[in-house]
Amino acid sequence: MNKYFEANKKNWNERVGIHKKSEFYDVDGFLKGNNTLDRLELEELGDVKGKKVLHLQCHFGMTTMSLSRMGADATGADFSDKAVELARELAGRTGLKTKFVCSNVLELDKNLKGKFDIVFASYGVFCWINDLDRWFGIAAHFLKAGGKLVILDGHPTTNLFEYNDEKKNLEMIGHYFNTKVRRYKEDYTYTDGDEKLVNNIEYEWDHPFSEFVMAAINNGLKIESVREYPFCSYDMYPNMVENEEGFWVLPGSDLPLTFSMKCVKE
Repeated sequence: MNKYFEANKKNWNERVGIHKKSEFYDVDGFLKGNNTLDRLELEELGDVKGKKVLHLQCHFGMTTMSLSRMGADATGADFSDKAVELARELAGRTGLKTKFVCSNVLELDKNLKGKFDIVFASYGVFCWINDLDRWFGIAAHFLKAGGKLVILDGHPTTNLFEYNDEKKNLEMIGHYFNTKVRRYKEDYTYTDGDEKLVNNIEYEWDHPFSEFVMAAINNGLKIESVREYPFCSYDMYPNMVENEEGFWVLPGSDLPLTFSMKCVKE
């Protein structure tokens, strides 16, 4: 797994500089006080004031720091040292006391101590994880008794489809129960800007919905809610339309694009 991990880390380290300058992340707006959490994240998390929150795979931490602005005692974790470096810089500029740790999420128990009221992860998280059961085990490890795990991400069915530029529609490209690592060459990151990536090789994994359910059960977590939504947080396909809330919808389709899950450690 080291080959895949190191390639992905180089890729994400390079993305940090591009993302910092992008309109997509709007660092200047964040520094002026903007909260980066969307409606779904806020609804699923509930009131975080006074709660200890662990944000997994936090990138450069603006969402983690937004939780601090909402009154949480927030800690962010990410495997990219460049991302954590920028997160700490932004925390210093805002005066927030958000803490950050650099670690592979699957080895976080070796690099962080403590228990949390909430463990949280959202958007673009699980395609980078080869062992979903281990990921849920890490989440359970850091939860207090009665603590909750909150996750949101792209729906597993989206991995089955790709937009065909010639046909101007979606076509099925994959197998739902694919367990093999997928290798991609992506010259550009998902944000705005025309800066090409040098470290443009990345490795991803698919996870069917049942794998999320069983990973929670196997690690002693009680599933309290599961929701599916016909919209997503970014323009996944070229013909998508942005709605008034800033979510992206696919006209004429009710394909599930996002899901959320909330679990409690009994």
